[in-house]
Amino acid sequence: MEEIEKKLDEAYSWARKDDYEKALALCDAVIQAHPSFPNGKRTRAAIYARKGDIDRAIADITDVIAKEPDDPSHYFFRGWWYLDSGNAKQAIEDLTKALALGKNNDNYHDESTYFFRATAHLREGRYNEALADCQHVRDDFMIYIKSAGKISKADIEREATAGKEK
Repeated sequence: MEEIEKKLDEAYSWARKDDYEKALALCDAVIQAHPSFPNGKRTRAAIYARKGDIDRAIADITDVIAKEPDDPSHYFFRGWWYLDSGNAKQAIEDLTKALALGKNNDNYHDESTYFFRATAHLREGRYNEALADCQHVRDDFMIYIKSAGKISKADIEREATAGKEK
């Protein structure tokens, strides 16, 4: 297992250098050699997302979810990628599932999960839900979403409040 993880770490290192061909080839080799081991597809999904191939990222992480359906981080990432692809409704479903699964654990993605879900609620015109999710996010929280650029908690609150007033 340690050797497999080293190969996957190397794959992600290549992705950070924008050498996606090498990165994906390493992942593919691991996936072929160990098809039941989910980390190959999990890493390949992250590389596809980094590359901007969100559909393939979602497909791979969906396969991982089928093998490990109780891991909140898988739903977090798929929800994030659905949000990036413009599918706010599916993003809300996955991010809600991530929060539910992480409820009894110290899920380090929770703040980002609430933030992404608030963004998705905003896109769906669900202003009260967006504002409620913002209550779980620090005031200075800001994140970059490929489909929208930099977004802060204040941006979401401002847009949701304005939306409610219409």
